[in-house]
Amino acid sequence: MSTVLHHPLLGTVRGRVGVGVVQFLGLQYATLKDRLAEPELKTTYGAGETDATRLGPQVISPPTGCEDEFNLIQQTLPLDQPAFETSDRDGLLVNITAPDGAAYLPVLVFLHGGGFRTGSNMWPQYDLARLVSLAAELGTPFVGVVVSYRVGVPGFLTSKELQDAGYKPNNGLRDQRTALLWVQQFIHGFGGNPARVTLAGQSAGAVAAMLHLQSKEPLFDQLILLSGSSLLLPPVAAEVSEAAYSRAVHALDLEGLPSLDRIKALVDGPETLLYEKITPDIPLLPVIDSDLVHSRPTFETFSQGPGTIKPSLPGATWCRRLFIGDCAFDASIFYDALDHRKAGLLDIFHKSLTTSLKDQRAVNVLEQAYGITPGEPDYIIVRNILRWATDIGFHAPARTMAHNWPGPAFLYHINAPNPWNGLWQGEACHIMDVVLLFQNYNEQLPPEQQVLARQFAAAIAAFAAGEEPFPSHHEKPCGAMVYGPPAASLAFIVHDNAAAFGRRDDVAKLTETCSLDAQMDAWNRFLAGQ
Repeated sequence: MSTVLHHPLLGTVRGRVGVGVVQFLGLQYATLKDRLAEPELKTTYGAGETDATRLGPQVISPPTGCEDEFNLIQQTLPLDQPAFETSDRDGLLVNITAPDGAAYLPVLVFLHGGGFRTGSNMWPQYDLARLVSLAAELGTPFVGVVVSYRVGVPGFLTSKELQDAGYKPNNGLRDQRTALLWVQQFIHGFGGNPARVTLAGQSAGAVAAMLHLQSKEPLFDQLILLSGSSLLLPPVAAEVSEAAYSRAVHALDLEGLPSLDRIKALVDGPETLLYEKITPDIPLLPVIDSDLVHSRPTFETFSQGPGTIKPSLPGATWCRRLFIGDCAFDASIFYDALDHRKAGLLDIFHKSLTTSLKDQRAVNVLEQAYGITPGEPDYIIVRNILRWATDIGFHAPARTMAHNWPGPAFLYHINAPNPWNGLWQGEACHIMDVVLLFQNYNEQLPPEQQVLARQFAAAIAAFAAGEEPFPSHHEKPCGAMVYGPPAASLAFIVHDNAAAFGRRDDVAKLTETCSLDAQMDAWNRFLAGQ
């Protein structure tokens, strides 16, 4: 069933009617002159009716991306469209979901994860219909927007050669920024209030969302970071992106070409080569470009309080509130990256710690605390390394940012275990937040987790609506909302012991001899195989 909206600026737009919601799918927010070009804000759809009743093409990315994410979740969903079309120029789209009769409601803009290499707003796990319907039912309605942005080579490959040819770095971030500008101009016609925009991101989407705080121009007024931050996955220096470019050029067999021909091959060559030949060990990540991204956030910046946060993150001035948290075993997302490196893994880990921590006693204490010691089976060593990576990469950033954010900050921890058969059954693994939040897996969850899913979604909806979902870190500096064990179901816990939240405090204890930044540096060295 469809419906027609007469948008005051965009003309007639035909949407799809759902249960208590209307969806406008596949709306283009930006155009591209070519695959690597800077996005240009789209301000008109021309004469006639715009059909927004079906999902549009996704950006260039591996065709197995949705299936791969299902494998991480360990459960599938029905696909609205059996096959996902791709486009190198027409994939910058938003899917908008509004409750019936929406008028000047708060807006929630969501950025998907995928490690900056994959991901799409077309995938059914990111359908906002159920979440938006629930929010309206609970009296905290909002208009939801899910954004697609370029990933992989089109999104994050850069070099001096490309920049000299007029191609700017950080295309994926530029896409996101353009989507936020599009929302500012046009969301009112879909029932949203452009002055009340919450930006939310999960995993790599959270990393990107935090980087937008480096803008001096207000782009949103609230921020939600789900299982990710740019403390975990910081923007890289120019020399790293140059090295990645050289490796990509080699992988695509473009080394012997003149510069202009090489760039033409990147812009116009077969899109399949961009994900078949460019392996995950080539780092395609946001880069410090002194334009969108000016610096690398650190724990030290946050630990010294609001006065040191604002100069490096201007958004801490214009973004009023923060909602942030983690899953108990978030670093499970790195399992595949380590599993094939089992041989000699312990030696590499020890070397990375020794180089970064510069204190052998601290190295020994950390390795003993997490059971990363000789004699343990390889698979146990991998899991124990990932438990430390969870603490330093996800838990420590969430607590540090919540405690030091200038405005109200709301901290949560998800401990609800994955209920489905697979490697992570029984663990609160990475992406359980997506499972709970969007309500799309409810029928496949056990009853107690269906309740938790509704409670987590209700907290997000309340935050987006400007309410307090639970006490903030300003009210209760040692408090956090816990979803799952050790609580029977849901509990707001105030305690100075990490164990009360189902977490460990070994990382914090080590700061007596080595900083959180040194530990994070050790993790990044190890992940890079150094």
